[in-house]
Amino acid sequence: MKDINAYKDMVAKCVRCGFCQAHCPTYKALGAEPFVARGRLEMVNATFDGRLDGYVDGVMKRMNQCLLCGNCTQNCPPGIETEKIVEAYRTAYIKEKGIPDVLSSVKTFIADVGNITGDAPDNRMLWVNNIQDKLGDVKINEPAEYAYFVGCVPSLYPSAYSIPQNFAAILKAANVSFSLLGKEEKCCGYPLAVGGLPEEAKKTAESNIQKLKQLGIKKVVTGCPSCYHMWKDYYPELLGYDPGVEVFHSTQLMAQLISEGALKFRETPMEVTYHDPCDLGRKSGIFDPPREILQNIPGVVLKEMAYNRLDSRCCGGGGNLEMNDAALSSKVAQDRISQAQNTGAKVIVSACQQCKRTLQAGARAMKARIKVKDICEIVFDALAQD
Repeated sequence: MKDINAYKDMVAKCVRCGFCQAHCPTYKALGAEPFVARGRLEMVNATFDGRLDGYVDGVMKRMNQCLLCGNCTQNCPPGIETEKIVEAYRTAYIKEKGIPDVLSSVKTFIADVGNITGDAPDNRMLWVNNIQDKLGDVKINEPAEYAYFVGCVPSLYPSAYSIPQNFAAILKAANVSFSLLGKEEKCCGYPLAVGGLPEEAKKTAESNIQKLKQLGIKKVVTGCPSCYHMWKDYYPELLGYDPGVEVFHSTQLMAQLISEGALKFRETPMEVTYHDPCDLGRKSGIFDPPREILQNIPGVVLKEMAYNRLDSRCCGGGGNLEMNDAALSSKVAQDRISQAQNTGAKVIVSACQQCKRTLQAGARAMKARIKVKDICEIVFDALAQD
């Protein structure tokens, strides 16, 4: 991850054209210049040229209100990578001013117990307890073809338990060899890396890679787009070498299993719209597998939102925004729910536990009559019964 000063020339390329305004969810929610890419870039430029005296708390607040969704970057004529610059600013601020309180707590939790909530490591397995009838015996810290890396939110937030429960059941139904890391699993490091603590993120990366080496596992699958993005893109950068692990998102593996005939479906009439998670879609290029899955389930009708694939709008849960500004996160989520409602679909489907949580909260705040489901829930419910 680059030092903020490495971006001086890139920041200078901003001509304040305003293209970013039409694509920025936080600008749409609040309509003020500090909440859009060109405004944030101007604040960074003012830091570079001395108009601001070093790293300022108010500027850091605006940087922490960025979703890091990348929509501005893909629509920027000179190609300015604003989300990377925001990450670099966060790191530079912390080096000079110290760690903000919220991030400091997360850092301590990850260092002490390996997760973002401060839960005891044993709690990572609570989601397994009431589904033994679906799973039977599950490998934990044993050699297997895949390590199923569950992630902090799915394993520690009861509202997200259904995602790993259904995905693990799908893997069992398809006779896929997989092992959980259980209490040995550590946070992937995403909140640390994007929050401005790359060295701490590196430590978690080393721990997770070492665990896979001990088990002799060279494939990891995760249903969390941020975990996927970390393992696939950040880990080689943080570590300075290729860890030699093949990384899959759950939708990639499920689409493969369907193509191989390992998963069969019954008729499931349902009108759905699909929400592309930022880390899975725009940042990782995984657009087709989720849609292929939905289109292979008889009776499912997919209705695309106006903003989809590369143009998809963030759910409001990206970039650590929920922990920095929950109200702004909710406004962004509610706007995305409105876009889903415009399709006439009855269900909004995503492939991310954070998207599910954030969109559900947005729908509840709006009293919107639309269900929010993870794609693993859709797939398991549609499996043909023997």
